[in-house]
Amino acid sequence: MDLLISENRRQRNTIALRLLLLNFTIIILVITFAYMRLGLTAPHYLCMAAANVLTLTTYIIFYSYHKDSGWIGYIPIGGQFLNTMLLMMFVPAVTNTFSSIYIVVVAAVFMRRKVMFVAISLVLAADAYFFFFVEAKNFVLSSQILTGILTWSLLIIISLLLVSSTNRKLMERFFTLQKDTLDKAEQIKHMASTDRLTLLPNRFSAYEFLEQAIQQASAVNGRVCVIWVNIDNFQMINDSVGYATGDQYLRFFARKMVHMFTPGMHVSRSGGDEFNLIMDVGGNDTDFISTVHAIWKACQSPFQVAGVSFPLKVSMGVALYPDHGQTAEQLLKCADVAMRKAKAGGKHQFRIFDETMRLDQLYKRKLEDALQGALAQNQFTLHFQKQIHVPSGEVKGYEALLRWQQPDGVYIPPSEWIQLAEETGLIVPIGYWVLQTACHTARKWQIASQMSFTISVNISALQLMQYDFADQVLAILEETGLDPRHLVLELTETLLIQSIETSTNHLNLLRDKGVRIALDDFGKGFSSLSYIKQLPADIIKIDKSFIDHIDDSTVDRVIMESIISLVQRIDKEVVAEGVEKQEQLLILQAVGCDFVQGYYFSKPLPEHQAFHALVQA
Repeated sequence: MDLLISENRRQRNTIALRLLLLNFTIIILVITFAYMRLGLTAPHYLCMAAANVLTLTTYIIFYSYHKDSGWIGYIPIGGQFLNTMLLMMFVPAVTNTFSSIYIVVVAAVFMRRKVMFVAISLVLAADAYFFFFVEAKNFVLSSQILTGILTWSLLIIISLLLVSSTNRKLMERFFTLQKDTLDKAEQIKHMASTDRLTLLPNRFSAYEFLEQAIQQASAVNGRVCVIWVNIDNFQMINDSVGYATGDQYLRFFARKMVHMFTPGMHVSRSGGDEFNLIMDVGGNDTDFISTVHAIWKACQSPFQVAGVSFPLKVSMGVALYPDHGQTAEQLLKCADVAMRKAKAGGKHQFRIFDETMRLDQLYKRKLEDALQGALAQNQFTLHFQKQIHVPSGEVKGYEALLRWQQPDGVYIPPSEWIQLAEETGLIVPIGYWVLQTACHTARKWQIASQMSFTISVNISALQLMQYDFADQVLAILEETGLDPRHLVLELTETLLIQSIETSTNHLNLLRDKGVRIALDDFGKGFSSLSYIKQLPADIIKIDKSFIDHIDDSTVDRVIMESIISLVQRIDKEVVAEGVEKQEQLLILQAVGCDFVQGYYFSKPLPEHQAFHALVQA
């Protein structure tokens, strides 16, 4: 808009300059004629010429530096007024009226109310001075003077018509551009503040609304509630019936919330399967909690599409102004943290933000900062736990387990930072470092001990989703010289199922090269036996939870025996994890388990200790 106004002023000032040059030429010709034929004295002639030259020069100078100035129009008006007054004093005649009228003509070019008012005021002042204080000379106008007056009047009329026509076209263009710009700006503003899928306000709109709500609440010592809503297991809908149905599900949920809640509540979609609710609340905590519970309960309902009913359940996080934050950003962050706590606690519930979560958040932030530099500062190391062949008691291989040791020597448990590494994407470079280091160590041990064994490496979901995952693994094997048959990639069944199509392509390529695939923590996830047939796995690792009580629980023992029998009958190897007692080992021997791993044989050991134990064995 400012650009259009600037362009309009520049055009007007250019027209005024041309008109001023025309006027300057006419004035100089007229006063020259008056000097030569009408008795105008030399000093008077020089004064009038100087006044016109000064006006034109001043305008040109200011025009050169300020073409789009709004006040530059006063310069030619002031110059024309000075020129008129000099004419009235030096050549008092009725022709002076034309000079005063020309002040208004010049002002008309700029089409600004203030400039026009100033011009009319100056005209009235000049004419009043002429009629009341100047004695005009009475003489018959010669044909030359009459021709000059008529010519000057005609030029004024033509100039005024040209100026009016030019400005009319200019203004029409200006207002058309202005209207188009305003319409497009309104469309852009609407698009920028609206979620295209659900037509709800988006997160930017929610942020603005929350800021305004905080300002209003602070003025009356009120409270504002922010609720972060996440639909539980939404990915299951996309995976089972497709993304089109998932989008339909989100639109259904959006309409449900709009119709369900009061007009004073702001409902928005922050992205994906997450929504925000913002509302004013009173000072009574009991009423507030009841309101939140009612909202949470209202969100639970089935959704039916194509004759199939899907359960609708949500997890919610709640934050309050001013209890949990003073700004919109703080409140939204706190509500998000509370929602994630609700999901981590089992989903299908709501949590209100508290100071414990704030401390956890600060710890997580510090941990994330430390994690960013851990790989570059060589703070990661590998520990190795051996896997035993049950019939012979010999070492069959090792599992490489990642450990993070900070500069002060303290180990941070993987349970505290693996998920964080996944969220930040750092698990990808860390995972490749683990794979490369484990392969290099295994090859070094094989050469030094002249023994053959496998090395098992855990693979993350993000690693497996990389388009060049298989190529990266093969490149590492070639670089380290490790035989592909001695590498085992361990993946959880949940990971494989969530990305079954992509993972199958990668893993089948690696299996063709000799790499073996182990299904880790079997029984901890979906535990469907049909997956054993579908997933590209050569080894099934039974989760520790099935081994813990096989010596004192008949049910656990029967389940474990059934799994081992089934897996062996389809030509897959079985590894029992978490063996810690001799009684457990004896039972596993009796049922014919292939391999075992656990503290009964060895804890995960640093590289030098693990290698020393290998050589001794």
